[in-house]
Amino acid sequence: MRPRRVPFDVRAVNDKGRYHSHMTRFQVALTICGICAIGYIYLLSAHRRLQERMRQTADFLQHLHLFLQTRAVDSDNYSWLLQHSYEMQANMGELGIMGQFHAAYSRQVVNNWPIVINSLPAMRRSLSRDFGSEQEFNEYGALLQEAILRYIGPLEGAERESKSRLRNPVIWFRYGIQWLLLFPFIVLRWLGLHRIPEQAALGDNPFFRFLSASASVIAFLSSLVTIIVGWDRVAPLLQSLFRHFHK
Repeated sequence: MRPRRVPFDVRAVNDKGRYHSHMTRFQVALTICGICAIGYIYLLSAHRRLQERMRQTADFLQHLHLFLQTRAVDSDNYSWLLQHSYEMQANMGELGIMGQFHAAYSRQVVNNWPIVINSLPAMRRSLSRDFGSEQEFNEYGALLQEAILRYIGPLEGAERESKSRLRNPVIWFRYGIQWLLLFPFIVLRWLGLHRIPEQAALGDNPFFRFLSASASVIAFLSSLVTIIVGWDRVAPLLQSLFRHFHK
């Protein structure tokens, strides 16, 4: 007795293939949305840190204006300025460094002179002298105030650029890829390997920026092609490319 043949249902196979293709496209689209969400959170966190730095700078400038008016060294206002002077100096970076500084009433020239942490003690010392105290106090005060105002300019430019990035989904995707590439280094720093540069330093590295940008373009284009034509057509193309490179 011959075994019964099970009829081959072509429509069921086609339906299964279409279902698999639709699921693959859905998974790819979901992955893109997830990477964009990671990038948006990364950019939003950086934007909030930038806004906090701008608030700290505005507070420092406000306390400086009050000190220039009152000239009270024994006040809480001057103590607040001293307490936050090192943080302000670190935030300003190169904008807080004077290449060559000529000290008042002296021929001495100092290279790479930190403006914030040196101007405040100099202003305090000038108030304790009788000769030329007012002029010296005003000169150091104007020097410090101008340096902070110059620093506010790049901060405002960075804030405008940050707002523009938060409105661009393509930028979200690129920074999401960058964060995923940085994640192993972040974990290693959490584990105590402090020889690895910080996240901001790695992100600003030219080679790493080129690598993350290239990976973002490749990932975005491959995801877009997969969504449009389906994985079943993309996979043979990728396999042929891999075979070509291995020859």
